[in-house]
Amino acid sequence: MGRHQALKRNQADEQAALQWVFAILGEPAPQGDFEAILKDGNVLCRFMQKIRPELITKYKPSEQGAKQRENISLFNKACEQMGVPETDLFQTIDLFEGKDPAAVANTLSRLGGILQKTRPDLPPHGPKLSEQQERQFTTEQLAPGKMFY
Repeated sequence: MGRHQALKRNQADEQAALQWVFAILGEPAPQGDFEAILKDGNVLCRFMQKIRPELITKYKPSEQGAKQRENISLFNKACEQMGVPETDLFQTIDLFEGKDPAAVANTLSRLGGILQKTRPDLPPHGPKLSEQQERQFTTEQLAPGKMFY
């Protein structure tokens, strides 16, 4: 689902995403509101550094809103570099202002699908990406279809 579609909030998806993020961080998942835990971008940046350290080389934990929004943006850019389609990335305000937490959970789900293929050593999360299956047809198999062209 893209960001232009209204996503229905699902607390089970949000909690599954948090459990996955903190499992990869090697920390117990804190209790609390999904967006409150992720709002400052620190957890997301530390998470990305754990799976692809070269994508976020430095970020600054901060109490300042501008730095927190910057951290969220760094995470989104790293997700895009890993192959998450732009339409599946949440907007900074979706998390920082709590506008669309479902979009945040969706981005994490898409990232999880990509990681199942690129980093099978990590715990799985989200739907696994389908794999291309090349088909080979003989000339005899293709011949009946040519009468339609």
